[in-house]
Amino acid sequence: MVSEHSLKVKFDSDDQDVLEAYQHETNGQYQAAIDHYLKALEKNPNLGIVHKHLGNAYYRLGIMDSAVKHLERSSELLPDFPTVLYELGLAYYRIGSIKKGLKYLAKVISLDKNFLMAYYWYGIFSYHCGHLDDAYKYLKHVTIQNPKFLIAFFHLGVTCLRLGLYQEAADSLKTVVDNNPDSPSAFALLGDAYMNLDRRSDARIAYKSCLELDPSDVKAKNGLAMLDDFANTIF
Repeated sequence: MVSEHSLKVKFDSDDQDVLEAYQHETNGQYQAAIDHYLKALEKNPNLGIVHKHLGNAYYRLGIMDSAVKHLERSSELLPDFPTVLYELGLAYYRIGSIKKGLKYLAKVISLDKNFLMAYYWYGIFSYHCGHLDDAYKYLKHVTIQNPKFLIAFFHLGVTCLRLGLYQEAADSLKTVVDNNPDSPSAFALLGDAYMNLDRRSDARIAYKSCLELDPSDVKAKNGLAMLDDFANTIF
């Protein structure tokens, strides 16, 4: 059982510097927030929540080594806080340590099965690591749980293209363009999915829709060229 003293050490925010830091952070004044958080930690270095907020402030400013340092310390003081582990995972992603990021996201999911953003980023990280089956599994979970999460459908479509699941890729990317008709990249990828399904007429429409939005899109131009339509298309 956690003692009252240990809770005070980890969570006590009665410190005036902490309260002022919260206010600065809320207003987007991250450097001012950092200055006050550091003063609070000088007085009590074991404030886990303060390390969390300090890490986030550094993250916002792009000072990633300090972000990771303080989020790591927060995770030591608050090992069962999913949001701390989630933020640390994203910080590792930002510095290119994707496998470490995956490790922390796995811990998040083990602690909170309903933390949907952890599933989403686990899918993204897995894709970048070349773990396409895991990417598919986690991104699919996200789209089932939240059918309006369009960026998850986009990345699921990309993953399905890599896996050769062309019908599912087409279905996912069609969901994107049906709900966001201003995404040229989704139209171009949808064209690729249709090409692999030998649905040439649908591919032609998708590629042309892409070029209407972005006349410089190389993927769509190449797709139309493969359909022998490029020479007759006016951009």
